[in-house]
Amino acid sequence: MKNLYFIVALCLLSCKDADPETNLELTDNAISELITKEDVKALKYSDFMVDAKVEKIIGNWAKYGELNIIIQDLKTGNLSFFKSNTEIVATLNKELKATVPEAINSSLIVARVIAVETKIYKLESAVNLSNPTKESILEPLKELLVAFSNLNLQMNKQLEKESQQIQKPQ
Repeated sequence: MKNLYFIVALCLLSCKDADPETNLELTDNAISELITKEDVKALKYSDFMVDAKVEKIIGNWAKYGELNIIIQDLKTGNLSFFKSNTEIVATLNKELKATVPEAINSSLIVARVIAVETKIYKLESAVNLSNPTKESILEPLKELLVAFSNLNLQMNKQLEKESQQIQKPQ
């Protein structure tokens, strides 16, 4: 009988509470295993990049550079930026809108930046669901990639339009 009490006591002492950090790591791993690079590659959308002229103008736009790095990470299936980073995501969005370079600062560009902001928040909320599914993450991920691509296209088109020298007939 003493052995039975000893075994029960040993079992109870060997059990430990779940560590919240361990749960977070499991969730991050589950998210990264849920969405793969191949899943992102399978998404159908037009991916526009900024051209060289636009690149010169936005070269000092630090927040766009950060966003571009995040988008490149997303294309590899890395969603870690969106997991439990609410303040950082909000700061990125706020500063992205506030620091649009003057040379491309127009209502069309600001509208595209706001669209990107909306899609970032939508993806963040999908990633932070308690039980996200592949579909619940891939849909807002595609929307964000499309919105970022549209921002790039709009910057290209605006600079192209401004560089045209059309003379009006007199």
